[in-house]
Amino acid sequence: MTEKAIFHSLGWLLAGLLAGSIQMGALWINVQFLMRPEKRPVAVAMIIGRFLLLVGVIYLAARNGTASFFLASCGVLVTRPLILRFMKTRLDSGLQSDEEGPLR
Repeated sequence: MTEKAIFHSLGWLLAGLLAGSIQMGALWINVQFLMRPEKRPVAVAMIIGRFLLLVGVIYLAARNGTASFFLASCGVLVTRPLILRFMKTRLDSGLQSDEEGPLR
């Protein structure tokens, strides 16, 4: 495998990781906006934007080849549990045992 192919593969993996991070990070904001009736139109727009971003990255990777599609998809799939674990530890550290969470 040449250096160019290695950097190309690494780039698609990083693109998948970045798209997955944005997807999961924005999901938290979407949930907060959906809880407030005045912010629901913004939340719907964000949902559409998140979806289009993810579809765009995966589509570009698929157009570039099977390996690029596989690496970008793996990046998205690997990011999900990492972001959720980060969010869980962040939320658990700020709560007492008798308190409700930020979503009431």
